[in-house]
Amino acid sequence: MIIIGGGATGCGIARDLALRGVPHYLVERGDFASGATGACHGLLHSGARYAVRDKEAARECITENAILKTIAKKCVEVTGGLFVRLPGDSKRYRDEFLKSCEATGIETVILSPSKALELVPSLNPAIEEAVRVPDCSIDPFRLCLLNATTSRRLGGNILTHHEVVEIIREKGRCVGIRARERLTGEIKEIRGRIVVNASGAWGDRVARMAGSRVPMALSKGSLVITNHRLTNVVINRLRPPSDGDIIVPNEAVCLAGTTSIPVDSPDNLEIDPSEVDTVTTQAEQMVPAFGTTRLIRAYTGVRPLLKASGTEADGRSISRGFQIIDHKNGMISILGGKLTTYRLMAEKTVDVVMDVLGFKVPCRTAELPLEGQDELSGYPLSKRLSKLDDIVCECELVSRSDVQRAVNAMATPYVGDIQHRTRLGMGPCQGGFCTYRALGIMQEMGRVDPDVSLSILKEFLQRRFKGIRPALWGDQLREEQLIESIYMGILAMGQGHG
Repeated sequence: MIIIGGGATGCGIARDLALRGVPHYLVERGDFASGATGACHGLLHSGARYAVRDKEAARECITENAILKTIAKKCVEVTGGLFVRLPGDSKRYRDEFLKSCEATGIETVILSPSKALELVPSLNPAIEEAVRVPDCSIDPFRLCLLNATTSRRLGGNILTHHEVVEIIREKGRCVGIRARERLTGEIKEIRGRIVVNASGAWGDRVARMAGSRVPMALSKGSLVITNHRLTNVVINRLRPPSDGDIIVPNEAVCLAGTTSIPVDSPDNLEIDPSEVDTVTTQAEQMVPAFGTTRLIRAYTGVRPLLKASGTEADGRSISRGFQIIDHKNGMISILGGKLTTYRLMAEKTVDVVMDVLGFKVPCRTAELPLEGQDELSGYPLSKRLSKLDDIVCECELVSRSDVQRAVNAMATPYVGDIQHRTRLGMGPCQGGFCTYRALGIMQEMGRVDPDVSLSILKEFLQRRFKGIRPALWGDQLREEQLIESIYMGILAMGQGHG
């Protein structure tokens, strides 16, 4: 089998195939989680957000929520979640919300304002009530890497930083792919019986290479990151889903979002400053401190939604369910869904693959814990303090040995890949003080030469600045001026290399 796409679904499919004994290649044009998976809230949904409008998706979420808390413990922080009702929010919607949660099997507990404020002191004291649900925080990068661990251990082949440029077809059937290596431009040809299109927002583009089409509606969602945690509980607004109505604690920071804007392409996305203003203003209504807290980054991704028969202008009205399409030409596409339901999506996709192959091997991904978790630090962040040797990233407490392990496990010289494997550079400095240290370690280990490292560093800094630019004011602007002086002045990145 050939899997195109290294997000949560693609990696989940690779793990499932490996456990069922099916040889496979996974091909991803960037690193793991470089699409919607890595640009999400990091929220392990309870399903409550969808309970009113999309009961099937809600049931899938609460079921998978329980499974992932069992099999992926080192990826999940069991924060719990609150849906808070503010003055002016509809009591009628609140009643419908509670009824829908009960109908979909989502446990709820109603809290008085005083109880909610006792649980989360940073909440707006004007709240009228809150409803507790089993939302959690989840690390999508760890999730992908751990699924890939099982694939590799059982003989799966994984190529990151390889872009599929052609689907090989013979007699009308897909029989393989050609992929271009990002750094060298080398073309590799891989043959397989079935090509699984798990490329998310790029799903229709990949399907077209095979002479097929898939119905997709692309919705851009932008989020912001604060420089520290403002809450230890996921906070949702108790109203119909809208802009800026979720705040998720994640390691040392908080994520807030999101917007929903229709787009034609998932490439070259820009964040409009108005989106940052919208998300910040709405988040501030739930947690007032959000309005005075430093934002360190904004980022955006594209939801790969199923295109319905209607003409929905707002992506929020489109179901978060998923669909598997057998194109009857050797390609199978998996569309839609959520990060929370990635395992279920993978299971159902592999079931279709097994039917095509005529094999009957049951899925075991819901029962077996993800491999490789023993090597992870887990939550909270303070657990890392006991085994630090030489700190490379102060924000996320990443040590030299952490970086060295990541480099040894990587097949590519990209510093961003270290970030995904260790959280280096994901804290308040956004890699400003630790990126060049990590590249120095890579050079010491003989993994990258100085000339190549400069181009890799430049690319990383450009991508980093793209996310920081929409949040440049106040303390963040002053910090960015310091970072600029380090790279442009002390390291002379502007002298023929910047």
